[in-house]
Amino acid sequence: MRSLIRWVAIAVAAAILVPAIDANAADNQLPLPDVTVTAPGPANTPPYLRDQSNSYGRNPYMGRFRVEEDKFKPVPCTATRVSATADGGTCLQGYKLTPSGQMSGINSYRACDLSPDVTMFENARMTVEADILIFDPYKVTATGSMSAHCSVVDNRNYDVLDFSDMNQVTRRGTNFRNLLGAGDDKSIEFDDGNHHCKAIRHTGPRWQAGYVYIGHISICRTDAAQVQAEDVAYVFNNLRVRTYEADGNLRGPGASNAPVAPLPSDPNVELRPR
Repeated sequence: MRSLIRWVAIAVAAAILVPAIDANAADNQLPLPDVTVTAPGPANTPPYLRDQSNSYGRNPYMGRFRVEEDKFKPVPCTATRVSATADGGTCLQGYKLTPSGQMSGINSYRACDLSPDVTMFENARMTVEADILIFDPYKVTATGSMSAHCSVVDNRNYDVLDFSDMNQVTRRGTNFRNLLGAGDDKSIEFDDGNHHCKAIRHTGPRWQAGYVYIGHISICRTDAAQVQAEDVAYVFNNLRVRTYEADGNLRGPGASNAPVAPLPSDPNVELRPR
């Protein structure tokens, strides 16, 4: 009997101690922090695919309008429409694009053969990557001359988002700043690791509702200095743009030196002074 009473007393004491121990353990626990989980954004998605409402303004072409170096084909620099006089450069040939506006109108569809090409070179002071979207307005093929709808279309709203996706260099870039320019020619500064860089968007001759070409250049210093005006001048002096396209062209390469008169521009299109 005494043994039974003793076990009952132990059980009652244990029942009293357990809540006390649990309460002390709860008091000693640290509060859990509030955690907000955000899914990673489409960092490698072209800007025109992120916002469908602005898709045409950023890509008014039939095709993928983006410099994707890993998908472009390495070719001799004599085969690309942009190259540099510097030795040891690398050139890439992109895929062809056509303006979506070509599809409108009867018998208006002819290939414009817009070419996005890339050249890259470097020296002791800087590394450079330049791309160009260009077409030959005087090209003549078996189907005739270029369509009146052919031109490289501008994007007046080209901004930091577009610059940051310009090429493989700007996609690594940080601290974009000092966006300058009016109209279609613009520049911006940024950093690639410990190096200071400048990205430039520049336009060629006006043609129809757009241009013969629009190009982009990224210039990065190899030291800790900012990109200087003489650096930009050096790059522009060393880049070469070839308007003539040989592929399927019945017109000879010397014809562009004395071209036929261009088709009249659309009178409703505002011609901005150069």
